[in-house]
Amino acid sequence: MTAGALPRSTVRHVGARSRARRRPVVRPLLIFTIAVILAFFAVTYSRISLDRTAFELQRLDREIAGEQDRHWDLRVDYARLQAPELITQRAAALGLVYPEDRQTIEISGMANAVGGPEDRWMDLRALFVEQP
Repeated sequence: MTAGALPRSTVRHVGARSRARRRPVVRPLLIFTIAVILAFFAVTYSRISLDRTAFELQRLDREIAGEQDRHWDLRVDYARLQAPELITQRAAALGLVYPEDRQTIEISGMANAVGGPEDRWMDLRALFVEQP
């Protein structure tokens, strides 16, 4: 008993499969290569973004230091301008002087007014305010 030959169409089909198996696998290698390239660019972009942020922080730190120096300079000027001697000199230059005589003004109808706790110190406070 001898085996018969296979039909010709079946042989071609089997041959096509064997050729496909011998071919190198390109598609997974191509996908892996593209993924590696994309990962490289993503890491590079994130590094550039971090460096840009670091430069921005350095610029802001320099601005903060400059503004702090300006703040302290302004505080010194403010303290200097509050000096009583300087205020007296500027007031005299403008013609502002303490009055020579003092007048007491009484307002009618205020005798029955009820004062708060600050009223008992009003005379003492007036003495301190009027002193040169």
